[in-house]
Amino acid sequence: MLLRSTLTVASGAALTAGFLAGGTAAAQSGIGDYTPVDPFDYHLPDYENPGSVFFTTPDGRHCAIYWNNGPAGCDAVSLDAPAGTDQLRVAILEAAHFVDADRPGFTHPAAKVLPEGHRVTSGNTTCGVGYQGTVSCEVGAHGFTLSAVYSVLR
Repeated sequence: MLLRSTLTVASGAALTAGFLAGGTAAAQSGIGDYTPVDPFDYHLPDYENPGSVFFTTPDGRHCAIYWNNGPAGCDAVSLDAPAGTDQLRVAILEAAHFVDADRPGFTHPAAKVLPEGHRVTSGNTTCGVGYQGTVSCEVGAHGFTLSAVYSVLR
């Protein structure tokens, strides 16, 4: 009986470890674990913002990393964002915060899709698209994670 109990516990642990390795753990990993892309594939000929990186998420949110250590962010907010806000942004000297903008600031009509599980780095800023289109951006000690339902700001 002890042997059967031990085998049952060991089998359950192995199944749990296998599930976590292929599912939940991948969904909770940081952007450093994502596959890097060549940032030049996301640079666009843009007179106003040369050297900036623009991308969209698979579900259609628009985001960017501005050149010369400028801000990074998205023209999108989660359901839990303060009323009236329409952007989320972060910078090296600016903690992540919601913005009520007059116009889109992180959208470019020719931006390519950054696939789920991939990240792009420009300067000292990295943004990545995770599980179900969740966007995370990090610059120095600041960053954010944005999903359709919630946001985490730091």
